Amino acid sequence: MDESEQDKIPDDAQVSEESTEKPGRARVIAYMAANVVGIALIIVGVSLLFWVGRPYMSLYLSGSTKVAYQAKADGPAPKDNRIIIPGVLVDAPIIEGFTEEALEIGIGRVVDSAPPGTKGNAIMAGHNYAYFVSGDQNLFSLLHLIDKDMPIYVFWEGQRYTYKMVDKKTVARDDPSILLPTSYEQLTLIASASSWDSATISSTRRLLVRAKPVKTPKK
Repeated sequence: MDESEQDKIPDDAQVSEESTEKPGRARVIAYMAANVVGIALIIVGVSLLFWVGRPYMSLYLSGSTKVAYQAKADGPAPKDNRIIIPGVLVDAPIIEGFTEEALEIGIGRVVDSAPPGTKGNAIMAGHNYAYFVSGDQNLFSLLHLIDKDMPIYVFWEGQRYTYKMVDKKTVARDDPSILLPTSYEQLTLIASASSWDSATISSTRRLLVRAKPVKTPKK
C-alpha cells in the first residue's frame, strides 16, 4: 500500500482501533483492582480467624505453663493471697478492694464479701481486655473458657482453698445478683463479658463464674 492509499484510510477506522485499545486497558485495570480487593479480603479473613481463635491457641500452646501453674497450686502456700486457675492461665495476687487501682495489679476482692474458706459469697473481679493491653490487666482474659468442674485454687492467709466451677453466665453490669451474699460458701469471679470468643469486650455486661468448695476427705 503506497502513501496515497494510506492517506485514504477513513478516520472511523482509526477511531475503531483506539476504541479497542481502551476496553483492553480497562479490563487490565479491573483485573488488577479485583486482585487487590481479593488479597485484601483474604488478609482480613485470616486476621479475623486468628483474632477469634487466639484464646484457644493460647491454651493449646501453653501446655507447659498450665503444668507449671498446677505444680505451683499443689505446692506450698505462697506468702501473698493468690488465685491460681491452671486451666485458663490465671496466676495472680488477690488485692483487697474492688477498685481500679487493685485491678491494675491483680484480682480485686470485694471487701464486704466473705473471706475465702468461710460461709458466704467470696467475690473477686479481674480485668478482661482481650489482649488489647499487656500485663496484669489481662488476668481474666481467658476466664470465659473455663469448663465445669475445672479447679480454682485460692490461697488466703496461708491456707489453700479449692473450688470447682459450677455455673457460668453473662449478666447486665448493674445486675444486683452480682454482689448478693449467700448463706453457703461460694466463690464468684467477675470479668467484662466477651463476645466472639473474646474478639470484642462488652462495657455493659459481665461474665459471672460461680464455684463451690471442694471438701478434702478426712483421713
